[in-house]
Amino acid sequence: MRSHPPPARTDDEVGAAIDALQAPYTERITRLVRTALRSSPTPAEQAVAVLRVVEEQGLQPQPVPEALPEITAEDVHLVCWQALTADI
Repeated sequence: MRSHPPPARTDDEVGAAIDALQAPYTERITRLVRTALRSSPTPAEQAVAVLRVVEEQGLQPQPVPEALPEITAEDVHLVCWQALTADI
């Protein structure tokens, strides 16, 4: 998609499709994308077919997870001790 973007598509549309393709999907969606990639020998036509799958299936980029707060010393409440003794 980056090397051979579909014609008549903006960079933003192609970028959104690429972001959508990087999200984790079920095997069914993966098969649809693979089939689109095998639909033509030319990369430009493959990109069009993949973009069609993205649009038909309504694929969206995965939302960015919320960052967790930084762990501080006050957050640590467990101390583990281990002792080794000779078995006499």
